[in-house]
Amino acid sequence: MSDKRQDLAGLKEGQAVDEVYLLAKKQIFATKGGKPYGALRLMDPTGEAEAKLWDQAEELLTPLAVGQPVRAQGKVQLYNGQTQLVLSGLKAAPQARAADFLPKSPRDAGQMWAELGQIKQSVQSAHLKKLLRAFFDDPEFRQAFELAPAAKGAHHAYVHGLLEHTVSLAGLASLTAEHYPHLDRDLLIVGALLHDVGKVQELTLGPPLEYTDLGRLEGHVVLGVRMLDARLARLKNFPARLASVLRHMIVSHHGQEQFGSPQKPKLAEAVVLHQLDDLDAKTAMVKAVIEAEAAGEGHWSAFHRLLERHIYTGPPPWDDEPEPVLSEAPPEPEAPARAAKPASQRPSLFDQAPPAKGKKA
Repeated sequence: MSDKRQDLAGLKEGQAVDEVYLLAKKQIFATKGGKPYGALRLMDPTGEAEAKLWDQAEELLTPLAVGQPVRAQGKVQLYNGQTQLVLSGLKAAPQARAADFLPKSPRDAGQMWAELGQIKQSVQSAHLKKLLRAFFDDPEFRQAFELAPAAKGAHHAYVHGLLEHTVSLAGLASLTAEHYPHLDRDLLIVGALLHDVGKVQELTLGPPLEYTDLGRLEGHVVLGVRMLDARLARLKNFPARLASVLRHMIVSHHGQEQFGSPQKPKLAEAVVLHQLDDLDAKTAMVKAVIEAEAAGEGHWSAFHRLLERHIYTGPPPWDDEPEPVLSEAPPEPEAPARAAKPASQRPSLFDQAPPAKGKKA
């Protein structure tokens, strides 16, 4: 193996490969002549690549498990425009850790925890402070929350993704509450911090990243409410009405029944939470599309199924426009001034009587 790592995203056609990757998928098929061959998917933090193993497929693949680091040797070729590895050798790499090959948040986890801590400390309600401690001071929950992705593929689908999404959403909630002072800031902040806690049970990093049985059977909304109730049961004298409102923040944050919400948002803070959640998710999705297409040709992405549109991925379209030339136009003549009526004489829409029947206003 070379000293410089051969990341999957940087492989070129014809390049010889001898590197450790994560075995994300394996299947054994047979050629028309009956010879077994292996179809694999390899993964590292930079991306994924398909691979073929034409010789000794059963012998080499049978001892290996999906989610295991493997040392792959072979050559890169292009197949239908996609990078593909044709392998000549494949074996386990027991010295490597599977977690090191999963895609991770571009943000530092420690910095995100520091931001979450500051936002958590800004909550004023004693009851809500205790509730947040019941979640985030629990070492087992904290570890699961830090590692969890925010989704399987839609947005923040990587290690620390749930932490990144939650911190971002809580920051948006804080700014929004400042802009709209009629909102209950504490409720909006706590709703943002807890809205997706059920995802620590809904998704598993695997690898590969996949839904758990609980995730498929119940979903993170139901799981999140159950986790909330379990902690509320340990808090003495927690107001029942506040508990009900918190449940509503979780069950309504997807906005519509067809998107997985048992209830539509019916509180001002719940409406805002849903909109901010959608904003953060959509922004992350568009950003991921632009980054994925950065090295490609053209200025438009392929059709994005979830966003239901093509995304412009090129440079800002106004960058190559010439600078406008401003000409000095003669000043326009001023209109003759009119004497203003005293305020008491100005007509008001609310003061005017409605027109009588049969007459036009």
